[in-house]
Amino acid sequence: MKLNVNPTRMELLKLRKRMRLAMRGHKLLKDKEEQLLIEFRTLTSEVKRQRKSTEKEIMEFYSRMVRLKGLVDEKTWESLISGHAMETEFRVAIQRIFNIPVSRIIFTTHPEIPPENHLASPYFRQLAILCGKVMQSLAELSFLENKLISFASEIERTRRRVNALEYVLIPNIKETIRFITFKLNENERTSLVTLKHIQLTRQN
Repeated sequence: MKLNVNPTRMELLKLRKRMRLAMRGHKLLKDKEEQLLIEFRTLTSEVKRQRKSTEKEIMEFYSRMVRLKGLVDEKTWESLISGHAMETEFRVAIQRIFNIPVSRIIFTTHPEIPPENHLASPYFRQLAILCGKVMQSLAELSFLENKLISFASEIERTRRRVNALEYVLIPNIKETIRFITFKLNENERTSLVTLKHIQLTRQN
């Protein structure tokens, strides 16, 4: 669709400059889209591996916890759980990757694991260590999945911009340039015919 502009040489120069910028922007966005797609495919495989590894760690943790709980009575189990007070703090940080904001959950525990002189058995201490590893794995999985979602959204936005340039703006500018060029050539021919007509009239 032709843009609504006056068919003048000044507008023609502006449109040609705008066309160069649009073509350059289209190429940059196309390159960005291709790079994001490469990263997205790699990230998809990474998320699958991390999820499989995290699920394995969770199953191992629950298996050990059930095993320990079966070895002691209810009162001893409650004392083991309540005897190790562990405070957990969570915060969300924003990390920019390819200028794309991705949220990351960061957590800290105090203390990280039961001390050596804790009344709990070494088995419970190992269970607490494994619990910390599971939480770290879950945090990393959360970060990778947030990254995947953010990349998917950015790919969609970039693709819409590429399509808008490729199928709307650039064709419209091209059509307008052709129209203005035609009108200017037509005006030039009209001026030449008028000039010749005046010359012939003067000669007669």
